[in-house]
Amino acid sequence: MSNAIAAAPSTVYVVTGANRGIGLAIAATLAKREHVLVLAAVRDPAKADALKALAKETGHIELVEYESPSEDSAKALAQVIEEKAGKVDVVISNAGVQTDYEPITTAASHHLTTSFNVNVVGPVTLFQALLPLLRKSAAPQFIGVSSAAASNTLAVPLATDSYSISKAALNSAVRRMHVWHGEQDNIAAYTLHPGVVLTDMATAWKENAPELQLPPEMIVSVEDSANAIVRLVEGATRENTGGRFWNAVDGTELPW
Repeated sequence: MSNAIAAAPSTVYVVTGANRGIGLAIAATLAKREHVLVLAAVRDPAKADALKALAKETGHIELVEYESPSEDSAKALAQVIEEKAGKVDVVISNAGVQTDYEPITTAASHHLTTSFNVNVVGPVTLFQALLPLLRKSAAPQFIGVSSAAASNTLAVPLATDSYSISKAALNSAVRRMHVWHGEQDNIAAYTLHPGVVLTDMATAWKENAPELQLPPEMIVSVEDSANAIVRLVEGATRENTGGRFWNAVDGTELPW
């Protein structure tokens, strides 16, 4: 039994897509806290070298296997978490995919299907599987990592419509979680925009979507994004945060 589990942490986090980018940075930021257990969910724990090194260094991270959008994988994850921690306080559903650089007029059906499966079905089945464990928390949260590109009001002119549409659907799905389980189960369910983060995806956007040219000051590092996300999560409650869409970087509410 690891020191993280033996210490009976007061706060149990689940972070999906934790092997790289924003997910890895979120796990690293959370692991600096005391009395936490970060269950870092990845497709293949054996290959998550950076995460394994971080787990060894901090003693607050446990690697767990999870592949979105598999319902069986979500159920297996719930069983593992039940055995390791007995509850979940915060789920950060970060695992996602951006498949192509096409507008709605040319977006391929298989790209739309993949985007919806990973970006919408995945978080929903994850929520369904972990709901019994969230109910064991005094202040549960379920956070969907979305994007400003999902906002129908902002209508960001970015030709990645499979991604944008699926993230808009994620916003709607998490809003429904709030409607059905906010007051009933005291769950703060909300989505957030992590900022325009300097990740592999953002680099690919710059190369493949020249219509979106952002000034350098609008781009944030993965570390700054992760710090902002954790700051938002640590101050969130059902009453002041749940059921809404947030810009994690500046703490403002975004329009649907």
